[in-house]
Amino acid sequence: MPDAQSLDASVVAYDRELVPWLFEQWAEPIVDRIAPEPSSHVVDLACGSGLIVRHLVGRLGASGRVHGVDADEAMLTYAASTVDDGRVSWHESDATRLPFSTSSVDRVSCHQGLQFFPDRRAALAETRRVLAPGGRLAVATWGSLEANPWPAALAQAATRQLGDETGAGMAVVCDLGDPVELEGLLADAGFEEVIVDVQAGTVTHPDVKVAVSGQLAALPSGSGIGQLEREQRTELVELMCALLADHTDATGRLRVPSTSNLASGINP
Repeated sequence: MPDAQSLDASVVAYDRELVPWLFEQWAEPIVDRIAPEPSSHVVDLACGSGLIVRHLVGRLGASGRVHGVDADEAMLTYAASTVDDGRVSWHESDATRLPFSTSSVDRVSCHQGLQFFPDRRAALAETRRVLAPGGRLAVATWGSLEANPWPAALAQAATRQLGDETGAGMAVVCDLGDPVELEGLLADAGFEEVIVDVQAGTVTHPDVKVAVSGQLAALPSGSGIGQLEREQRTELVELMCALLADHTDATGRLRVPSTSNLASGINP
């Protein structure tokens, strides 16, 4: 277990400031979709701060295993600090070169990661390689920017203050927002019985300024926003809050629509 001093501040902010209100509600649906057996060996691809891993361990028996995989060492270090369970292992790896034998795992989950992969097709081909025949993949991606005002406000605010390139980088989170495109991507990779459900909900936070500040704190220090001076960051918070005014009540409470595409497929 890593000590607290080794943890990256932006990753801590991501898990503590964003995950509880923005990501948590989607965790059980994706675990339900892969439907692990008690003895399943599961890979959580792009595991981030460990949200899905933490939900998976409660579904497994003594012989079950969860492998959290991420290319970000800082994320893995933090994730390992949140789970103390001998059934869980962590792997720093590119999604196109997974450290598992062919047909060696039963389930693969990928929660809000596929849209960030430079080569999605190669990552899905590698996923099929490690999945046993009949194994199941479940993928969640945010819906379109139009259906997700939170990332839309971040992208728009970043564009206004820092330019098109930074704004486009913030918008990538919704880059697989089209459910038809997502379905085609899995089918073209060779998965069968592909199903994509568009799930809509509402996420809430008691203070929009706290929520926005937490979002900015969670961005990596190497990003354009992560390098902002304090005054510039304050201006960005105010701009993003203004863009979210239609979803904020008189007390500052945020209630914002959130849409996710939940896809699954079977490895033949």
